[in-house]
Amino acid sequence: MNNFVIPSRDKPNTTELSNYLDESLRSFSDITGIPVTYFSDDDHIQAEYLPKQKICRIFSAYTDCTGLCRAALASAGQFTTRLGEPYIFLCKSGLTNIASSLIIDGVFIGYVIAGPIVMGELRTSTINKFQELNNLNSQTVNLAEMIASNMQTYQPKQVSEIALLLYNSIVAAVASANTDYDKLRNQYNNFSNINIDIQKYKKEHSAFSYPYDLEKTLVEHVLDGRAAEAEEDLRKMLTSFSILEAGDLHGIKDKTLWLFAIVIRLSSRKQSNLNEILDTDLDVINQISEADNLDHLTEIAVHLIRLISNNMISSVYGGDSQIISKALQFINMNYLNRITLQMIEEELHVNGSYFSTLFKNEMGKPFTQYVNSLKVAKACELLITTNLNILDISMSIGFDDQSYFTKVFKRETGLTPKQYRNSYTKAHDGTGLQTNQTACNSFR
Repeated sequence: MNNFVIPSRDKPNTTELSNYLDESLRSFSDITGIPVTYFSDDDHIQAEYLPKQKICRIFSAYTDCTGLCRAALASAGQFTTRLGEPYIFLCKSGLTNIASSLIIDGVFIGYVIAGPIVMGELRTSTINKFQELNNLNSQTVNLAEMIASNMQTYQPKQVSEIALLLYNSIVAAVASANTDYDKLRNQYNNFSNINIDIQKYKKEHSAFSYPYDLEKTLVEHVLDGRAAEAEEDLRKMLTSFSILEAGDLHGIKDKTLWLFAIVIRLSSRKQSNLNEILDTDLDVINQISEADNLDHLTEIAVHLIRLISNNMISSVYGGDSQIISKALQFINMNYLNRITLQMIEEELHVNGSYFSTLFKNEMGKPFTQYVNSLKVAKACELLITTNLNILDISMSIGFDDQSYFTKVFKRETGLTPKQYRNSYTKAHDGTGLQTNQTACNSFR
């Protein structure tokens, strides 16, 4: 048996991989049986491993450098560079791919795509997509079905492990990679968790008007478990995507998948069992790629954002009571309407008196006060972001009586709604002091 000789770790460039990286990717591909393709920074193929096992080679949507598939791969290459770590995504046909960028001395050189592979199970809709995207004749359809049926199937956890293996294969081959990728991850973490650095990106991409502020608000609402507001934000995001993409469904779905990659990534940090919950609902994520119109896509995306938001309740409430957990989910979904103790009794099949005592003991405040706090927080937002009158705001958050709404608002913030709006306006016009803004912020 010949001894394996580890090649030197010289640096690759855009046109040629180093011997070490070439051998690392070849070894990864040989061991896993997964095709690997290296793209340069201008999205051209520079190296392939196990290309004959790559089903994409028979599809015009892939072989055409300007086709939909190549555009999606390029987008994934850009996103994994932002992350500084691997990015798992679904291609146009619904097959799974793993992207990882190649960074040398802080410079983006290119990206590697491992796949496609099958995650979960091979779906009939995937075979249909082969035909739809490529206008295949019957002979090629049969060939595609044969190749697809012989592809190994992986579970989500295995795909994550493969992604880590691919990433380590690249990092180990580049002497400066650890510093480069750590720096990227730290930058992205700051970008995502500390007020998201929107302005820099807007300056660099002035031609685009991606709603980064809204994305930030959506993430905050999801992490707080505020499902109703997260859903509202999501619907606005989808509308923005539709405008940005001029109604092109493929482009809208790409942006939606990108958005959920960010939401799921940040939510997973706060709630460790999120991946287990999403694995049980993996079909929903697949359906985002398969939605055949905007209404269908919206329905699927809303379902998923509710699933994630409701799961984040456990980060708001850390106790063991299933009753309180379910109550918080129900409240966060419906607090903009009128919620009564009787509704809780009927929803959870629990005695009202027992629930009231339990809720106060677990949450530190009475049920009604907790609901009103959420309503007041929403009212604060509407007071400073809209020109709605006090009555309309009162009605929109589930108060039938404006005077009672004013009483509740003042009890929570120390100001009437009108005083709060005037105070905020004066503070931001520079004509007065900002007062009690912290009171409303504390509910968010």
